[in-house]
Amino acid sequence: WKKMNMLFTVGVSILLTFSLSCVDGLTCLSCKGVADINDCLSSEATCQNSNEECYLDKTILPSLQAVFSAGCRSKQVCDLFAAASAGKRETSRTKRTTVACAECCTTSSNNSTGIPCNGYLCKQKPKTDITTCGVCDKVADPTLCSVIQDCPPNEVCTSELIFANNQLVHRLGCERKDVCDVTLKGYKDAHPGQYTGPKRKRVDGEIVICSSCCDTRTCNMADCKSLINIQPCYNKTLCG
Repeated sequence: WKKMNMLFTVGVSILLTFSLSCVDGLTCLSCKGVADINDCLSSEATCQNSNEECYLDKTILPSLQAVFSAGCRSKQVCDLFAAASAGKRETSRTKRTTVACAECCTTSSNNSTGIPCNGYLCKQKPKTDITTCGVCDKVADPTLCSVIQDCPPNEVCTSELIFANNQLVHRLGCERKDVCDVTLKGYKDAHPGQYTGPKRKRVDGEIVICSSCCDTRTCNMADCKSLINIQPCYNKTLCG
């Protein structure tokens, strides 16, 4: 009986490990029929399981305009497209459109830009000088923010920890670099590890406990207190 129980326990552990590994899917750019790959950068999708891959299709319309579609696709379909396009310029053709490129990938986001792997398929080079941030108001966990958008020029991502309605919540968005530098100066002037951001009441009675900034893709979808410790200084005269 001991051996049977041990085998049963090991079997259950293996099944659980396998199941958990299949739950976590890739994060891919997600868009449909956009004229520029950069128009895909503000929307992402999480694949359902390990049987799906990120894809990018480049389609030529009858007007000869190229459009892009991206998202998650089953590995089986990706393999079929790869086999069909081997040695050919065009993957498929209809009377109306031509699929000039259909590729898939399974790697994680680009380490230097944070852009999902399908942003670089079909010989695309998305812009990396655009700061894309999570934008959510009063979420319990910053990692749960499901909305992302590009910040205006001279703005970066911001993450705030707020006390409102007797609970701690997170606000994510974009902020001017000079405002971020003022926050960073306060951090540097305080004792290491004790600064939690400028406490200031707002009109609605909310209190900002922590305020931080960062400038990589969706970097603000993280804990504010960890971000403030690595926050960059943009103007040395303000926070250098």
